[in-house]
Amino acid sequence: MAPVEVRQITFFFKGKRNYIQGPDIFNAMIEGYLPATLKNIRFFVHDLVLVPKCRLYLADSKEEMNAVHNIKARCQYDVGGVTRWLALTPADADPSKGGRQEYDEDRVISLCRTDIGSIVLSQRSPFTFMENIVSMNKHLHQHLFPDMTGKWLFTRVDLRVGCDSRENVELIFRHNMNFRLTKSDILVDGKKAGELFFSLVKP
Repeated sequence: MAPVEVRQITFFFKGKRNYIQGPDIFNAMIEGYLPATLKNIRFFVHDLVLVPKCRLYLADSKEEMNAVHNIKARCQYDVGGVTRWLALTPADADPSKGGRQEYDEDRVISLCRTDIGSIVLSQRSPFTFMENIVSMNKHLHQHLFPDMTGKWLFTRVDLRVGCDSRENVELIFRHNMNFRLTKSDILVDGKKAGELFFSLVKP
């Protein structure tokens, strides 16, 4: 059994956010692989990551992660016939030790068409697949529930196969579990690719 690998990662705060956005964490966890080589992807955000400097743990078994504490996000996927397990923890308590990047989330939405219960990215976006679908789902939730106060947060994604599509992506809203968890289907080129989950954090 290979030892747990540990990588140091420094994120940027995007736009006006005071936390590291979920798509950036997801992208860091799959970095180094061609998306099509990854299968059965499960990604969870347990808590907000409030500092830019983090540690990423990679292991070949879930049990190896038992000694890792203060985990903020987890991921698992199959690659080359092997399941890999990943976890992210803060490495520094100082949120000032990092930079900030502009992030024009509205640019994604300007390329989309919103309907009752669905949103379609019909033109090519300059952002990553995960940035696109999270921005799309946030807009869809705001469209469906305009009277709800609070912040819609990305909490989980399940993907059958890794994906880097930046157009012809559709989200269809499916379930609302009392706003604690919502589920949307992800379609790429008209075929279901997985599910995306959000939670509403009330002020």
